[in-house]
Amino acid sequence: MVRFPRLYSAKHMGALEMKSIVRLAGFLPFVLALTLAILPAPATAQVANGSISGEVVDAQGAAIANAEVKAISKDTNKETTTTTDSSGLFRISLLPPGKYRVEVSKAGFRKAAFDNFEVSVGADRGLGTVKLEIGEVSATVEVSSTPPLVESTEAQITNAFTTANITTFVGVLENQGLDNLALTVPGVVGNRDLGFSNTNGTGFAVNGVRGRNNDQQIDGQNNNDNSVAGPALFVSDAEFVQEYQITTSNFSAEYGRNSGSVVNIITKSGSNNVHGSVYGTESNSAFNALSNVQKQSTASGFEGLKKPARFNDEFTGGTIGGPLWTDHVFFFGGFDNEIVSQQQVYSSGLLTPTPSGIATMIGCFGNTASLQALQTWGPYAIKAGSPTPTAPAVDDGTLVPGCPGVELGGVERTLATGSKSYNFPMRLDIQTRDTQPTCRRSHRTTGLVGRAPFLVV
Repeated sequence: MVRFPRLYSAKHMGALEMKSIVRLAGFLPFVLALTLAILPAPATAQVANGSISGEVVDAQGAAIANAEVKAISKDTNKETTTTTDSSGLFRISLLPPGKYRVEVSKAGFRKAAFDNFEVSVGADRGLGTVKLEIGEVSATVEVSSTPPLVESTEAQITNAFTTANITTFVGVLENQGLDNLALTVPGVVGNRDLGFSNTNGTGFAVNGVRGRNNDQQIDGQNNNDNSVAGPALFVSDAEFVQEYQITTSNFSAEYGRNSGSVVNIITKSGSNNVHGSVYGTESNSAFNALSNVQKQSTASGFEGLKKPARFNDEFTGGTIGGPLWTDHVFFFGGFDNEIVSQQQVYSSGLLTPTPSGIATMIGCFGNTASLQALQTWGPYAIKAGSPTPTAPAVDDGTLVPGCPGVELGGVERTLATGSKSYNFPMRLDIQTRDTQPTCRRSHRTTGLVGRAPFLVV
């Protein structure tokens, strides 16, 4: 039972009691915000697990009922057990993604074992027909299994990229966005109708359906931006991801929000072994060369650069995961930052009086209100980026009647356009005998150089 303090009306309170209540009321929002920030959100994902199914028969092909089928996680040692039905069929559901050892046993038969059997999220992995040989249960037959060429247990078409696959793709490791992986899947093409939508690296369309019809998920939970479409939270660091999965056709019953595809990003979790990584990439303008357009002089209407504009993209990070309590409590956390320091050349070919041209016009017309405004608010009044005339030419009085000799030209300036981005996911998995509740918290801080960063939780 929780007891609350008795509340009194203001007319029965003294001045000291009233001040205490006011101070307490002002403190409550802070306590509530702190509590919400500290407490991790429990993950009640609908599509964060996979399953294993198959059929158990004897040497003559007859079904074996009540055979025990056990799936043992290679990461956490959690055992999940079921038995075959009267037809020899079995299915083990709600298995977290990862590698498993699957053992099939029955009194009077040798045990059959499948090692390093991969389970993917939202998909059923079939063992096929498992034949048990007559013999002692203590004898084990190790069966080597390979993924079937044709999926026979479900009609859903799903492609999964595990950590080993993700780390081999150029561009993904450089934090350019995980949705670039989708472009390697049959039926997926890049599209151009996501100009105002969020993208995790690139926009794409599936099987002719517009790109806004892709369902974005993280660990099976909704990650859609309902305002502009696309992902609400960007998970682009491959080191934070255990599996990137895209379902493109024949969706199972648990899906239904969108008709294009379902993208499900599964974050890494801890295991009984301490594991981690330290990584980084670097891109610098010192290794770049000038293009012909950049080399040509400003007098010719080009950029007239002597060296490439500054560009330095530094992406570094690290992760660590392991057990807090072996076989029961596991943690995973990471941090990355991408700091882009760069300059960009902006130019306009529209003609405007240069500073010399403005001085000539003042000599012709006097310092009129229009010329004062041009000196105060014109392109050369804004000193950022050191504005420089491009392709300057002297007017013969055609464009500025009554004042020949006015110099006109375009304007070019070099401005800093850098950015900073920080990400730190945290995950806690608590494994009990029957369930495995998971708590996660992901933060992303990003901002432009020279502006206050903002936080998205």
